[in-house]
Amino acid sequence: MLILLVIFLSYALVRITAHFSKYLIKFTGNDHLRFAYGIGFIVIGAMHILIPTLFEHMFSTISNSTYELITILGFILIICGIGLLIRRVHKEAAIVLIVLMLIFIPLSIIFLTRYVPGPLGMEYEPLLGYLRILAYFLLIWFLIKACELSPRRKYNKTKYDQNI
Repeated sequence: MLILLVIFLSYALVRITAHFSKYLIKFTGNDHLRFAYGIGFIVIGAMHILIPTLFEHMFSTISNSTYELITILGFILIICGIGLLIRRVHKEAAIVLIVLMLIFIPLSIIFLTRYVPGPLGMEYEPLLGYLRILAYFLLIWFLIKACELSPRRKYNKTKYDQNI
């Protein structure tokens, strides 16, 4: 849920600065969304490294060495966030992030099957689990749209001659 908030805020900041910047006005809305994803994943990756206790409850179900996993994931998120900002490698970074989010969907289902004490308490964890699963699908869909990863995208740009 934190990633949705960070991406939304960074998208709003990118859109506001695009009105005042001669450099950013050249880019499309999908590029602005891609920049927001990049900034969002850099911020979340830095939070994984600087405040690992915030994410400790997520990894306690699968591993005993949670801080190492959180730190490694933080570095991967920072590298992929920087990759989203670079045009040459943004598709590869998006694919890595999509794979990471697809891995975290079964982990969120594990959260729902057993009680994992989270930061908000016992009564909010089932609701957050369902919202987390929906948020991952929403994040994946917007990332595919922002980075133009759809396989049908190239067919929409070409015009076919219908004369037989």
